[in-house]
Amino acid sequence: MIRTYETVFITDPTLTDDEEKSVVEAFTSVVTDGGGVFAANDRMGRRRLAYPIKKFEDGVYTRFLYDSEGSVPKELDRRLRISDKVIRHMTVSMELDWAVASKEQAVRDAKAREEAEAARAAGLIPEVAPISSAFTEPSDAPPSGGRDRDRDRERGRGDRDREDDDMEFEEQS
Repeated sequence: MIRTYETVFITDPTLTDDEEKSVVEAFTSVVTDGGGVFAANDRMGRRRLAYPIKKFEDGVYTRFLYDSEGSVPKELDRRLRISDKVIRHMTVSMELDWAVASKEQAVRDAKAREEAEAARAAGLIPEVAPISSAFTEPSDAPPSGGRDRDRDRERGRGDRDREDDDMEFEEQS
């Protein structure tokens, strides 16, 4: 039975672009050789990891969305586990309604990328510049203390009133 699968894997961030492309192509060939059909093959880019994995602080994410028999994700999973260039991976079998929505989103994303590239090539959109901080001077930054302090100011309460509330809470318990 043909099902839709999504595989996300993180490759070693020390790989060069060519090495990473060859690794991804090898995994792509596992799916296509097994009779799988790709709906999306996205390089999501280099991102910081939530916690260190194998002493890496960041990694390069890649996402496959494909339709295939059950044997294909098993073989892909086996090869991902064996590869020392992959630091983490996950494969999920998608339910029908989620699969349809994911495929539609992949088509929309691909179309938007093509339009953006065409507009950039025509000179309508400037090249993406590095994002700088919105606050140029330290005085422009919002005050520390967060929303609680702002909320207390709006209510006419200061830090002293909040300390009184804390003391009352301690007395009650």
